Parts: sequence; C-alpha cells; structure tokens
Amino acid sequence: MGKTLGASLDAEIVTVYRTLDGAIHHARCGKPVMLERHRAGGLEIDFYCRACAETVTLPFCVLSRIRVTHGATTLS
Repeated sequence: MGKTLGASLDAEIVTVYRTLDGAIHHARCGKPVMLERHRAGGLEIDFYCRACAETVTLPFCVLSRIRVTHGATTLS
C-alpha cells in the first residue's frame, strides 16, 4: 500500500543550496533567501526569496543536509 516508516528519508535537498560562506540560496534563481518564520511548533522553517517572491519551506531536520556549492561545483 505505501512505504514503511522505517524507509530512509535522506532525499537530496534540491530547492536550496548553501554557499561556502554559509548563506542559503534559492536553487531556482541562485539568489540568497532570508529567514521568514518558524512554523509547526518549530518543525518547519520558511525562507523567502525576494528575487522570485517565493516562499521555500523546509523541515528543520534537513538543514544540516543542504548541499554546499561553489559556483557550479557541488562539494561533498
């Protein structure tokens, strides 16, 4: 019927990326996003991209998994 709860949830984060200076950027336009608010009792974080006028919501638990890039190169 569905996947078991024990299945790995380590999917790649593709909506944002982190630069070497630690800033989080919107993957669609490459511009930095700003922290907008915490929701769901602190379980989710909303970031806002001024360039796209779009909100990007991420679960708090994935922040450490946001990939780090330098230009077009992804660092492991």
